[in-house]
Amino acid sequence: MVVAIVILLASVQGFTEFLPISSSGHLFIIPWAFNLPYLGLRFDAAIHIGTALALLIFFWRDFYDLFKKRDKLLLYIAIASVPAAIAGYFGDKYIEDIFRVSSLAPLFIGSGIIFFGILMYLIDKRAKLDKDLAHIGKNRALFIGFAQALALIPGTSRSGITITAGEYLGLNRESAARFSFLLATPISLGAGLYKFLQMITDPQPGGSIPLTLLGIVVAFIVGVAVIRWFLDYLKSHTLFAFVLYRVVLGSAVILIWILRR
Repeated sequence: MVVAIVILLASVQGFTEFLPISSSGHLFIIPWAFNLPYLGLRFDAAIHIGTALALLIFFWRDFYDLFKKRDKLLLYIAIASVPAAIAGYFGDKYIEDIFRVSSLAPLFIGSGIIFFGILMYLIDKRAKLDKDLAHIGKNRALFIGFAQALALIPGTSRSGITITAGEYLGLNRESAARFSFLLATPISLGAGLYKFLQMITDPQPGGSIPLTLLGIVVAFIVGVAVIRWFLDYLKSHTLFAFVLYRVVLGSAVILIWILRR
């Protein structure tokens, strides 16, 4: 039973991490809605290793070229990673208490899914979207970095909020998504490794290392497939389908929460 849950949640992580629909929100909603055991925030973070590895494999040529050319984009990725790293280090426990343990957690998450979905729709519809990665400078990178820090709140969506921030600054959809994915690599890998080491030194119920490793592998395989599909999708589509999904999902979560009261 636990193995099946691990495969399910890792597949969800691999599928939703790169789509603007909130992986952390889904990792909370599915166990909550179907009364499945919650494997813990450490498991959630550890399987980010799988999706971070998916990013490394998919974008290895990009990173290789950036290092080889000493491209400034590496500096901008580093700058943009700082706000989320600081927010995660100091705010991790508070986020878990408010958005995981609280009886109001489903209401908060459902509302966040809807709110940030509507925000994404408005910016995707109204922004100029006429710039590529060559136009990212220190200020734009830092702005996107602060947006990424908001992704600690389940329901926000890391890819969703960073793509939205990039579009707000004028990046076209594919460029905004590509920078979002490049930016996700260090923060996801760092957070996943940190939590995984915590789990080794202070194991929690449901957090066995073999099961977590299984989750990492599953998340990696699914993640690689989704990255390729999503980047191709954005070449000729808007984000409206994901906005619609978020509104429906968020509304369903709030309705279930109300009916269970």
